[in-house]
Amino acid sequence: MTYNRIFAMGDIHGRFDRLSSVFNKIKFDPEQDFMVLLGDYIDRGNENLHCLQWAMKMSELKNVVALRGNHEQMMLTFYLKRTFESAIWIPNGGNRTKAEMDEWIKTDPAFLKQALNFINNRPLYYQMFIDGKEYIFVHAGLKPGVAIEEQEMDSLLWIREEFYNGYYGDAEVICGHTPTPYLGEIEGIEDRDPYVPIRLPNKITLMDTGSFLPRGRISCIDILSGEIWQSS
Repeated sequence: MTYNRIFAMGDIHGRFDRLSSVFNKIKFDPEQDFMVLLGDYIDRGNENLHCLQWAMKMSELKNVVALRGNHEQMMLTFYLKRTFESAIWIPNGGNRTKAEMDEWIKTDPAFLKQALNFINNRPLYYQMFIDGKEYIFVHAGLKPGVAIEEQEMDSLLWIREEFYNGYYGDAEVICGHTPTPYLGEIEGIEDRDPYVPIRLPNKITLMDTGSFLPRGRISCIDILSGEIWQSS
């Protein structure tokens, strides 16, 4: 199918106000447009479960793919397992999401299971070809030199410098995870706004523009035109 626009939305982190702002601006058409949500719907904001519910509802649309982020993975392992991610979830914003969940399930006990099932069923990446050009949507990035089908979960959800400093593959990669305000000077990019998505010279577009920060924004890009929308 040919789409009018193909959107990628960066990390949300519980900021439903900023999510509503940018989503209203793009005027998403579920029949003519396609959208990939890059994960990290929860943690650090004040309306984490509203953002998670929004992603759950959006994922039911035929032209929407909601990926798993590392924060969803930490939540999943917190409730279901005892691993590294479960231990670090609470101090990395999970305290707010858990507090909301504790209150929510008092009146809707089934919601926790629904949320965990949703997270567990999220794909770790989405690959598409447009006019022979490959695009890969992923939360964190790819381990350089490893085929997409052989990538490990830890790389897809957690990788940072090794990816954006060392990737030189053929596919365009659109990802979140690493907040653009945390990056310093980038060779070849001058006078950049730290709260705007960055397209690196090695075909990587970083979409996490610090939604949880005081001056942060949620960003959405149409990969066909390059147009960017941001929350107010």
